[in-house]
Amino acid sequence: MIRNWSLGGGRSGARRGGVRGVRTVRGVLGTAAALLLAGCVAIPTAGPVEVGLSDLKQADQVYQYKPPGPVAGASQEDLVRGFVLAATSSADEYATAREFLTTKYANQWDPNAGVLIDGGSRPYRADGDTTGVLSLAVSAKVDAAGEMLPVGPGPSLEMRFEFERVGAEWRISSAPNGIILDSTMFSTIWSPHQLYYIGAGNLLVPETRWFLTRSSLTTEIIGALLEGPSEGMREVLRSGFPSGTALAKSSVPVVDGSARIDLTNQLMQAQPAALAELRQQIKSSLQTVPGVTGFELLVDGTPLRDNVGDEANAPRMVSVPSTPAVMIDDQFGSLVAGELTETPRFGPLIHELDPNAVTLALDESAAAVRHPGGVSRVDENGAALIDTRARLLDPSIDPLGYVWTASAANPEQLLATSSAGAAVQIAAPWLADRTVVAVRVSPDGSRIAALVEDGDESAVLMAGIVRDASGAPLRTAPEAETALWVSGAPLDLDWVGQLRFAALTRVGTAGKITLGGLGAITSEQTSVQGGTKLSGGGGKNYLRVLSSDGSLYAPQGSGWQRVDEDIEILAKRG
Repeated sequence: MIRNWSLGGGRSGARRGGVRGVRTVRGVLGTAAALLLAGCVAIPTAGPVEVGLSDLKQADQVYQYKPPGPVAGASQEDLVRGFVLAATSSADEYATAREFLTTKYANQWDPNAGVLIDGGSRPYRADGDTTGVLSLAVSAKVDAAGEMLPVGPGPSLEMRFEFERVGAEWRISSAPNGIILDSTMFSTIWSPHQLYYIGAGNLLVPETRWFLTRSSLTTEIIGALLEGPSEGMREVLRSGFPSGTALAKSSVPVVDGSARIDLTNQLMQAQPAALAELRQQIKSSLQTVPGVTGFELLVDGTPLRDNVGDEANAPRMVSVPSTPAVMIDDQFGSLVAGELTETPRFGPLIHELDPNAVTLALDESAAAVRHPGGVSRVDENGAALIDTRARLLDPSIDPLGYVWTASAANPEQLLATSSAGAAVQIAAPWLADRTVVAVRVSPDGSRIAALVEDGDESAVLMAGIVRDASGAPLRTAPEAETALWVSGAPLDLDWVGQLRFAALTRVGTAGKITLGGLGAITSEQTSVQGGTKLSGGGGKNYLRVLSSDGSLYAPQGSGWQRVDEDIEILAKRG
């Protein structure tokens, strides 16, 4: 029986066609890299790399721009600005942009080396008779693998161009590889998509990649999914695809909404559990592709038959509750439309500890409570003191039940305590000699983020969490990426879903809220006067900010609306 899979909710039956329808980046950014949208290669967890998409041709953008080519008598500055503008069109492998280059250099320039995203103000100056420099205020970079990396504050990036005479006209004989786009144009012709892999606890964990919005999008997403997790997450995440699996053909056609994914025969090595995993990976990774409502797996042109997989044990999505949890007077519970519903099993225990911070497990089976004596785990069986170090920060609870604690006095030594009370010391060398104010584990337990001082400003550092086969944490990655720079003194941090986070910093007497994330463009929100704490929830609309006078604020339009008062504690989840 041929199985066709729907992206909307399980199998669509035998009918063909389915349902119709950070690494810190402060250095040189202009260096050429590998192709931006790499072809299908082997899963990097083991075995040799095998190229599978070397003949993938560039397809036209959905949003196609037709910038002009060079005009007669153009100055060197005109050529540079025209060249940058022409790179908004990828038609015919950036044919218009190549018209600005000498014939020799046109064959060498690599537009796929990456994208620099800037504010659009680009001062130009001549540097001799045959050289010019374009200055960019870069905010982010998309690398050759489609990963977006923020760029820290600093001087403008200078891009060097060289010129030669070709007959009576100037042409560019040397230019940085990659393309330059302002943030508005970038968001128009590129789009973010999540590739899903498998983390501890059989949870689906997304990684964001940016792709040109064009007709080959489905092919490129499947090719990138087959490449496996990003370099920094390869010890953290895994894939259900057997090592060496590649696309058998150069493209993934979409027929009546169904993506026909033809893979090499390595797929036949997959056991039922792995088949369930990889099917869930594909389904989740294609769910944001316009016009794709299902998929069919083939092996060397033959539909995959009678290999359904262990669907009952397939990896699952993470669900992040959106309801804020608070303490008012002597009651702790969920706040909905101004009404507090007390947590029945252990709410009173939390109040008895005289808490100053509370974190609820995502399933509300337990809480981690910071109080004058340290941090205690609280559940229906009672309260157990698990960390008594000085200057403890707000705790986290990961989806496997580990309570994570950190001390501002010794932040490079984290403590993860299981529900049975077994404590594991977790080294985080990237936090050494830092002033740390918040440490938060992601809702899927795959990453850990820290809000730190960065001179007169603040930064969010992020690293993967490496675990053993049972899900017990072993260590963090030895190095962290800087995922966000933000003005103001650090106050608080929380995850907003699996990929984004909100940082709260003090600017004057106000609490400034900034949204950042893995592969996301930073977004500054308006401030809350006297804001001191925040909680994230499952999305931007569920953010809550607590002010120093006990007022609770929720997003409303472009600002914040006070929704309650006399709040003693605003809890976090996870």
